Amino acid sequence: MTAPEIIELLARGGTVGLSLVLGLVFARDVRASIAARLGIVFALGVAAYALVSSNTISDALGFVTPVLNLLAIPTGVFFWWFATALLDDTFRWHNWRLAPIPLVALAAGFHFLSEPGSTLSVGAALAWQAVNIALMAHAVILAIRDWPGDLIAPRRWFRIAFAGLIACVGITISVLEARYAGEGLPAWVFLGHGYILFALASLFASWLITAPAQLFNAAVGSSSGNAVANGVSPEDRPLAARLEQAMRDGHYREPGLTVGSLAAHLKTREHRLRRLINQGLGHRNFAAFLNTHRLAEARRILADPDRAHDQVLTIALDLGYGSIAPFNRAFRAETGTTPTLYRRTSLSRF
Repeated sequence: MTAPEIIELLARGGTVGLSLVLGLVFARDVRASIAARLGIVFALGVAAYALVSSNTISDALGFVTPVLNLLAIPTGVFFWWFATALLDDTFRWHNWRLAPIPLVALAAGFHFLSEPGSTLSVGAALAWQAVNIALMAHAVILAIRDWPGDLIAPRRWFRIAFAGLIACVGITISVLEARYAGEGLPAWVFLGHGYILFALASLFASWLITAPAQLFNAAVGSSSGNAVANGVSPEDRPLAARLEQAMRDGHYREPGLTVGSLAAHLKTREHRLRRLINQGLGHRNFAAFLNTHRLAEARRILADPDRAHDQVLTIALDLGYGSIAPFNRAFRAETGTTPTLYRRTSLSRF
C-alpha cells in the first residue's frame, strides 16, 4: 500500500470521526429542531458512506458492509432532507419526502445485484445518481433563492459556501460515479474522494460547532408590531422606533420590498437592520417579518363586512405579494386555513 493510499484511509477515518461528532452536536438541539434530527441521520449516512465507498475498507468490514450500505445508499436523500430543513424556515415534514428512498433503493439494488458492466447495472447506476443530482440541485437552488432574505448571519454566509462548494462537490462525485458505472472508479477517484470527504467534513464541523444556538432553535417574532417592546438593545431603539413607524405607515405594502431597500428608506446600514430584525425582533428571515404585518392587515380586511366584495387577489397584491400563491401559502401557514374560508367564517358572525 502506497503512502497516498494510507493517507486516504486515514482521511476516511477522520471523516467518520467528524461525522459522529457532528451527530453529537446535532443531538443537543434534537428536541427543538427537525433540522437537527435530520442532521443526525445525515451524519450517520456520511459516516457509513465514507467507509463503504472505499473498496479496501469495504472488503475488510465483511458482513458489516451490507448493513452500512443501508445507511450509505440513501445519503443523498438524507443530505436533501437536512439541507432543506436547515435552509428553509417554512420547512415542514411530510411523508412525500420519503418518495426518493424507494427510488434510490430500487436503482441501487439493480446496480449491485446485476452483472457488473451490464446494461441493467449501468442504467440503474445512472438512475440512482440522477436522483442524487436532482436532490442536490434543488438544495443549491434553495440556498441561492432565499439568500437575500436570510437574517441569520452565519447561515447567510454558509449558503454561499454551500451552493458554491459542498453541493457542487457532491454533484461532481455523483457525475463521476455515473460516468464510471460500467467500468469501476479509477484509483485516482478513490484517493480524491477520500481527501475531499475529509476536507468537507472538517469545514462543516468547524462552522457548525461555532454556530449560534439560534441556527436550530426557531425564533418567534412579534406579531403585535411593537418593536420597542421586544428587548431591543438601547443603541438600536431609535432605529426600532423608525422601523415601527414605517410599518404603521404601510411601507410593508411595497411590492418586492427587500432588506436593502427598507434600510435605505430608514437611512441605516443593511447589516444593522438585519441584526435588529433577527436578534431584536426574533425573525429568522425577512419574509417572516413582512408577513407579521401583511397577514395582520389581511385578517383585518377579510373580517371587515364593508370589504366583503374585495377579491382575494386584489387584497394580496395591495399587501405587497407578487401573486396569489405566496399569499395563500403564507396565510395558511399562519392561520391554518385559506383566506376564503377565513373570510367566510369571520363574516358568518355578523
